[in-house]
Amino acid sequence: MDTQRSDSFATLRVIAEHLRRVSFPNLQRPAVPAKAPATPELIGWATQLYCFSWMRHFCVLVNGIVTLSDAGDIPAARIVMRSVFELNAHAYYVKKHLKQHIDAGHFSAAWEFLRPIGAGSRYINKQHPEESEMFPSPPHIRKAINYFAERLPDARESYSYLSEFCHPNLLAFSQYYGWTSPETVTFIDHQPLAGTGSTASASIEGLLAIEEMLNLAHEKDIRAVLRGLFEAVVENTPGGQA
Repeated sequence: MDTQRSDSFATLRVIAEHLRRVSFPNLQRPAVPAKAPATPELIGWATQLYCFSWMRHFCVLVNGIVTLSDAGDIPAARIVMRSVFELNAHAYYVKKHLKQHIDAGHFSAAWEFLRPIGAGSRYINKQHPEESEMFPSPPHIRKAINYFAERLPDARESYSYLSEFCHPNLLAFSQYYGWTSPETVTFIDHQPLAGTGSTASASIEGLLAIEEMLNLAHEKDIRAVLRGLFEAVVENTPGGQA
């Protein structure tokens, strides 16, 4: 067995198990008029809305990877892994720019940055351009992947590899067969799950970005949950210490 692959998958399982137990509070929007300058409280609310929504979606996807892999549905698990990688890259991208605006005290700029993050939709924008002010185009995922390379130098390569399994091509099709001789192709169920290392690394970076954003929003309860999750990951890493 590939020990590194096993350890990274174990990390994903720990993350999935811990996030399933998280419950989120209701969020009350501050009474700031739509056209009024953004306040720190409004930015804190919007930041928590993004982080909580992100965590719910991330939890479902990571649990999906574990469930699909346990069921032997490796091709489907690989497709979900690509979505998880995108989600983590997006968290880092949002954290990087949001922190710059908040640290500079530019709360209106932070609000304008968060608007397409929380309400952006390329599909709606294209289908209903008259609604573009309400549903602005969000940043392209490639932009987030490029920024993610600041934390994971091989981010572009890892994302490209995972993306290959989402399209009808050699990597997707060759999961189901092997050459037993130069003339003979033998069909199999699937190949072992690969790519868990980059997915686990991306997940840790994404969760760290979320924790930092919650700190910017002065949130405490969910941050404490995340710190407990980080400790659990360390405890379950060979040679790790809490």
